[in-house]
Amino acid sequence: MAAAAQCPPFEFAAKYYHRSGGSCIRQSSFFQGHPALNQGVGYSIILGFGAFFAVFTSFLVWLEKRYVGSCHTSEWFNTAGRKVKTGLIASVIVSQWTWAATILQSSNVAWQHGISGPFWYASGATIQVLLFGIMAIEIKRKAPHAHTVCEIVKARWGTAAHVVFLIFCFMTNIIVTAMLLLGGSAVVNALTGVNLYAASFLIPLGVVVYTLAGGLKATFLASYIHSVIVHVVLVIFVYLVYTASSQLGSPSVVYRRLLEVASRSRVCQEPISHVGQSCGPVSGNYKGSYITMLSSGGLVFGIINIVGNFGTVFVDNGYWVSAIAARPSSTHKGYLLGGLVWFAVPFSLATSLGLGALALDLPLTASEAGHGLVPPATAIALMGKGGSFLLLTMLFMAVTSAGSSELIAVSSLCTYDIYRTYINPNADGKQILKVSRFVILAFGCFMGLLAVILNKAGVSLGWMYLAMGVFIGSAVIPIAFMLLWSKANAIGAILGTTVGCVLGVVTWLVVTSVQYGRVNLDTTGRNAPMLSGNLVSILSGGAIHAICSFLWPQNYEWDTTRKITMVEKDKSDLPAEEFDEYKLKRAKMWIVKWGIVFTVVIVILWPVLSLPAKVFSLGYFTFWAVIAIAWGTVGSAVIIALPLMESWATIQRVLAGMFTNDILMRRMEEMNTKLHSIILAIPEAERIYLLEKEKATKKDLVDEHSPTSA
Repeated sequence: MAAAAQCPPFEFAAKYYHRSGGSCIRQSSFFQGHPALNQGVGYSIILGFGAFFAVFTSFLVWLEKRYVGSCHTSEWFNTAGRKVKTGLIASVIVSQWTWAATILQSSNVAWQHGISGPFWYASGATIQVLLFGIMAIEIKRKAPHAHTVCEIVKARWGTAAHVVFLIFCFMTNIIVTAMLLLGGSAVVNALTGVNLYAASFLIPLGVVVYTLAGGLKATFLASYIHSVIVHVVLVIFVYLVYTASSQLGSPSVVYRRLLEVASRSRVCQEPISHVGQSCGPVSGNYKGSYITMLSSGGLVFGIINIVGNFGTVFVDNGYWVSAIAARPSSTHKGYLLGGLVWFAVPFSLATSLGLGALALDLPLTASEAGHGLVPPATAIALMGKGGSFLLLTMLFMAVTSAGSSELIAVSSLCTYDIYRTYINPNADGKQILKVSRFVILAFGCFMGLLAVILNKAGVSLGWMYLAMGVFIGSAVIPIAFMLLWSKANAIGAILGTTVGCVLGVVTWLVVTSVQYGRVNLDTTGRNAPMLSGNLVSILSGGAIHAICSFLWPQNYEWDTTRKITMVEKDKSDLPAEEFDEYKLKRAKMWIVKWGIVFTVVIVILWPVLSLPAKVFSLGYFTFWAVIAIAWGTVGSAVIIALPLMESWATIQRVLAGMFTNDILMRRMEEMNTKLHSIILAIPEAERIYLLEKEKATKKDLVDEHSPTSA
């Protein structure tokens, strides 16, 4: 144990302490302004991976068009043909929901609160995806031809509500984009020394290229590849911390170290530890321990997390676009599977890298942790430069995949809800496609500019993550009511969303001022103001809408939402039974049942059952670590294998086409075209033949009955 005269306090952390003038001094920060990799590696990853995915994804889209026969219309560009299967939808959800914050912020809350942090991050952000599966099925039932969530708003509640929700959807996309690039640029800068502002502009570059070329389908294909890489790296880090590392390598070592670093006998005064570094008992945790679920800070974070993430799922058009693209029979299963697999990303990763940083007694500062540098610090401590390279690759995959989803989300809003609605209602497919691509390019540039502005202002990833619910939470319940409650009216939706947001922001700032006496980035980012603002925003928005709707019910039948039209005729080969109302109702009942069951299990039963353990025993902690390892391993295997299994016939068809003589393929296509023309002509030829036959029969009858000449 640490003592005043003992230096270093722990032999396993000796490299981070030194003696000077009789005092034991701890390293002032982990990175100390020195990147682990050189700039060349950073630029190679950003530009190299960006160029690779731009070329490779565009090539995959071309292969599908060439050998599978996909018709690349504006509908295909923005909805991927509306027939994406369960595995790919689940993979897209995992990829879309794996932000920079998922990898970085989850380990930050583990570093702050201990074992409760990863759990509350994962459970607090999984239930939204599980419950959104209900909305995804309702889209298929009540607005089967919609392109965006705001199209449905306009069809039901009119222009005023449409404008309000359009603003909130754009706000959500901007907040999510900001978090992606704030986290991404900070880590790239810390690990490689690449200029912060250069990274902000270069990270989105490759994403813009492949999204421009292939639209939503390219985004989905890239998301799958990104998911594979993220989950492979996830499994490497989890096994490294708990089985393979020479510094940790087992749950028992991690457990002992976590007890030691939080010991009450540990000296935590300057210079043996510095302000903002982890040292000694944890404030707000039972007996100051990292290995307990009895954590007030962890619980408060969990509530903020739940509220904020409802906003970034239900108000993010990206999730609605994914639901629209899904095959009706795959929608509910895809969202449930995606949510359960995604749980492993923050839970398993932060239980490994977040707790690993504490168990290694790394000299991280609160500022470094707030900027998302806990995972890279642990990766470097365990694997050196190889760890930083793996972490950087994983982060790049997360940022670019979620970024492409935001590009498509913004593009479809601008195209269908602004251009087609207010500028050119008679726009054809070519015009829609042109506008979609222009918006993707413009928003891609805006993404970089936004990150530069926020970095200049000193906004961190952690602050933005906690604040998002204050700004957009008020729109969550009205958007859910739109498809779930026939009485929900337009005036309630408008008032609930706008007034709820104002009340949330006012509460947030007032609580900050009263509690801390000043309002700045530091004080507004603390738990009490964030909790107050988040709760007031989401609850007041829902309450105002509910009261207005009870007083003046709309009694809506969803007839106008079913009349939303497509720009081009859908050439989908989906069978009619996919849209059978009975099957869709059964799917809704299924997702309601399992969505609620899993929500209750991971938000209520799991934490409640872990409370009697108080400070975990070694056996309990080992069991917890085994769950993290198993969930991460099984989830990774499922999300990698299932899309391949479901698409195996298509893959075989593409491979057969690629390795068959192209001249032969062209001749076969010509033959198929001619046969198709002949088949189309058969009914007309048959009709002409029957007419001629009828004429001949009539002529014969006339000849028989006519008098013969002498």
